[in-house]
Amino acid sequence: MKLKYLGTGAAEGVPAVFCNCEVCQTARKEGGRNIRTRSQALINDDLLIDFPPDTYMHYLTYNFNLHGITELLVTHSHTDHFYAIEFEMRQEGLAHPTPEKMRIYCNKESEKKFYELLPSKFDADKYFEIIYAAPFVPIKIKDYTVVPLLANHDKSEECLIFLISQGSKTILYGNDTGFFPEETMDYLEKNNVYINLLSLDCTMQSRSEGTNHMGLMDNVEMRRRLEKIKAVDENTIFIANHFSHNGGWNYEKMAEEAAKVGFLTTYDGMEVEI
Repeated sequence: MKLKYLGTGAAEGVPAVFCNCEVCQTARKEGGRNIRTRSQALINDDLLIDFPPDTYMHYLTYNFNLHGITELLVTHSHTDHFYAIEFEMRQEGLAHPTPEKMRIYCNKESEKKFYELLPSKFDADKYFEIIYAAPFVPIKIKDYTVVPLLANHDKSEECLIFLISQGSKTILYGNDTGFFPEETMDYLEKNNVYINLLSLDCTMQSRSEGTNHMGLMDNVEMRRRLEKIKAVDENTIFIANHFSHNGGWNYEKMAEEAAKVGFLTTYDGMEVEI
């Protein structure tokens, strides 16, 4: 199973849209892996995770077949993860040949935003199927088994992280979230889940947070909690992802600090295969 990180930034990106802090100045000057677009990932070229405003940029940069992708997982309704206005472009007359219907697996708030933001004249149901991703209820998508798990993020909606399995391999894609809620930990323990690749929110980098997001030391603590229930071990790949300039580190510093505690640091375009 291949995981490609199309974007690895928080809502404001790096450099942030209207910012002139030291991290953003460095990103503009040095470019490369310091540049972070809004977070999105692709599994095996056919299962998309989130749909940020930078999706079109990702499509141009990495040349994947967005026309052919019919399965989309959405973590939550915030616009840096679910830019629903763009879906109007997936229709007859604007996309040739007319794309197959896309299935969007999401929470109720994302479904609400989907219909609110698209023009009333657009026949959304002709091109999209909205499927409620109920927490802890496995979903069969192609040859994947996807389990939506509860995140610790915006308390006004049912934010999700995703456990994605194909054959004997399992990825946990875990942002936006602080420390996993008790219900999620219980599910992992009771179902004897083993995670081959753990991708964690590290928005705050040098700072600890743990409620809506995490920093690097929070990631280390989250790993410890998962080790305790035997969901991960020394063979698991540990990855820090989803970064804000507010964390205070550019790519090089983040990668250096993460390596000291056994984590890889994502960058836009990074691929990992398990």
